[in-house]
Amino acid sequence: MTATLTETPSTESGKRRSQGRRVCQFIEKHCVHTNGQWIGRPFRLLPWQRRLIYELFEVGEDDLRRHRWALLGIPKKNGKTELAAAIGLYFLVADGEPAPLVVCAAASDEQADLVFGAAKTMVTMSPTLSPLCQVFDREILVKDAPGARLRRVSAVAGTNDGLNIHAVIADELHEWTGTRGEGVWNVLTNGTGARRQPMVLQITTAGHDIEGTVCGRQYTYGKRVQAGEVDDPRYFFRWWEAPEGSDHRDPAVWEAANPSYGVLVHPEFFRDQLTKKDEATFRRYFLDQWVASAMAWLPFGVWDGCADDAYVIDPARPVKVGIDISRNQDATAVCVAQMQGDNVVLRLSKCWENPYPPGHSLHDAWVVPREEIKAHLRDLFIRYPVPATEIDGQVMRGPEFNYDPWQFDEAAADLSGEGLAMVEMGQNDHRMVPVAGDFFQLISTGRLKHDGNPTLSRHIGNVTPDMRPRGVRISKPKGSKRHIDAAVAAAIAAHRALVPPPAPKRSVYEERGIRTL
Repeated sequence: MTATLTETPSTESGKRRSQGRRVCQFIEKHCVHTNGQWIGRPFRLLPWQRRLIYELFEVGEDDLRRHRWALLGIPKKNGKTELAAAIGLYFLVADGEPAPLVVCAAASDEQADLVFGAAKTMVTMSPTLSPLCQVFDREILVKDAPGARLRRVSAVAGTNDGLNIHAVIADELHEWTGTRGEGVWNVLTNGTGARRQPMVLQITTAGHDIEGTVCGRQYTYGKRVQAGEVDDPRYFFRWWEAPEGSDHRDPAVWEAANPSYGVLVHPEFFRDQLTKKDEATFRRYFLDQWVASAMAWLPFGVWDGCADDAYVIDPARPVKVGIDISRNQDATAVCVAQMQGDNVVLRLSKCWENPYPPGHSLHDAWVVPREEIKAHLRDLFIRYPVPATEIDGQVMRGPEFNYDPWQFDEAAADLSGEGLAMVEMGQNDHRMVPVAGDFFQLISTGRLKHDGNPTLSRHIGNVTPDMRPRGVRISKPKGSKRHIDAAVAAAIAAHRALVPPPAPKRSVYEERGIRTL
């Protein structure tokens, strides 16, 4: 506590120094469980919680916390509410910050009260915290530390600019949707700029709009940081989720996705929920998997069922390439497909997406790298040399490159001059309705074989059906920020893969035979 309690100083966590020991000692010494069979007993951290705290509270060479932003994806019933409340109380009374303002925030008053309510109960039931704090309906104050307070806010009620926030506990971030939700999130996160070592701690389960929400964009960004695609040491990302394509009914999958499995949440609970929840809801709440909306183009689980690593693109066979070229700040994708027996083997070859989230200073400056795209197509031309198409009576060597001339006409002309088989594929209803129909048929019958690429799967999950007079084509809701470019490129490639390659032309001697006088 800022002026009252003395805690153990920072200590080593693996090879990195951490404040984790200090935080863990505070929680286990001063906090209590607020529900369940251990209500009122001292808080005992589970191994995964202890490990998480040590990693979250690592410090840099300046002895300040390395991480300023954190996104934790934890399925329901794993104790994340109590853990968040305990960490919030640490920020309030033991972090050494003068007059700290800690905000427990959520999309609704009811949701905001879950973490805040747990914090209030911890204070009132703790023999060491209760004499030091005053508990009110919407605030917890520290008596001997003027200005130190923990407050609950919600996106429904809104909040004011100008807050000087030490820490934000953002609960169930996937529910922060719409203009008001995003606006409050921006206000709260911007309010941490004046503090020495602030923390924006976002705790949530998965949602269903991975590109049109704050949570979805944070998740995508966290994945890129985790994969090393973005160097951002201040961003901390941990997400417990079931493996892609896993059977949601498998107890081994339940255990893999739930860090408190067997302690706070048991197999009987999951068996019961299987009878009460549809598959999409079960996966989202209890396996922490992002799922498409109710307006999804494909039935749930069908795409994952087509994943099969045993199928690979054979360079000795013809290849068809689908290209979806977008404007600046959007995504562009290239997919390759190949007929193998009765199946179409599909792979995402390359996808370019704006690496900066909306609001980032570099977001609007990013443009689709057209020269990189051209270089990538040249690489495919070399990689797959088998003739694939006939243009103006001439059988062209290499893949068939299908593109929308409206976005790529000049670049296509350059590549065509270099010998690439560039085929115009205008994205009108006349072309795209059959493309969508063939693609849907291949997927629904299991004849499409892909490798489970997460980017392609994400774009497929973003697709919604668009009814046109000619039939259904793949699309996305009007105004949506979600990307479907890889899905469009995949559909084009798969559709064209169904077209047999041109038969090799026979010589006049083969047709007529050899004559002798």
